[in-house]
Amino acid sequence: MFDVDVRKKSNFNQNSTKKKHSHFDKKTKTIFAVCLSIFLIVFLVFYVFNKNKEEDYKDIKENKKEFLVYTKYKKTNTNYKIFVPYVNIQSDIIKQVNKDIDLFTEEFISAKKCSIIYEYSISGIILSVVVKVIDYTTQYAPDVYFRSYNINLSTLEVISDEALLGFFGTDYNNVEVLISEQFKLYHQEIVEEGYYHQDECNYNCFLNYRGIDDYMDNVVFYVKNGDLVAYKSFVFFSIFGEEEYFEDEDYEFLIVKTDKN
Repeated sequence: MFDVDVRKKSNFNQNSTKKKHSHFDKKTKTIFAVCLSIFLIVFLVFYVFNKNKEEDYKDIKENKKEFLVYTKYKKTNTNYKIFVPYVNIQSDIIKQVNKDIDLFTEEFISAKKCSIIYEYSISGIILSVVVKVIDYTTQYAPDVYFRSYNINLSTLEVISDEALLGFFGTDYNNVEVLISEQFKLYHQEIVEEGYYHQDECNYNCFLNYRGIDDYMDNVVFYVKNGDLVAYKSFVFFSIFGEEEYFEDEDYEFLIVKTDKN
């Protein structure tokens, strides 16, 4: 089936063997040189990337040694963790942002049963910060509050909600529709999972237990890894026990998903 070329050992004399070894060594050296070059290129790219990453925004930072957003105050010695952010930008406008964060969180910092957490994301020229407060001092169910700040890193100005929505090619009406559709999906899935029958608690009943009179009440916007999301607080708990259905991610409503390719 296959043509086989059989060679005798005598055909391979010492000289030819040395020649082959010499060729192999040269090839090995070439491969090694190429690998070394690739390694050096990758190393240099990695070094430059991280060096540039470290130097990013240093010209606008108030404290050059800290991240663009860092924890200004924290309390972790209780079951209720507190992390209060500070926007590390040297600007009179951003000073007002930090004051607003302090005003928003100060009453909860001193409370015995409150948690404060935050996250931030940089998408192009937009720095987005969202602060979440969970107040467990309420009698029936914990209250949840969100506050967000969207900052243009080029102008160091706070982006209004209207401008942010316009940037993503959407508006309040579309946001309201998307939020309402998500709540309808929540209700549908809760019924399907058997927490109660549709006749026991219809959609209006569901909204009532969620504490929702207006879909757009207490909605804040956040740019998360390039996507526009809305945070809306609502009540997880009711007499039907569907708090087991809800997760923290359910406060987040995807408004516009961007193509990151």
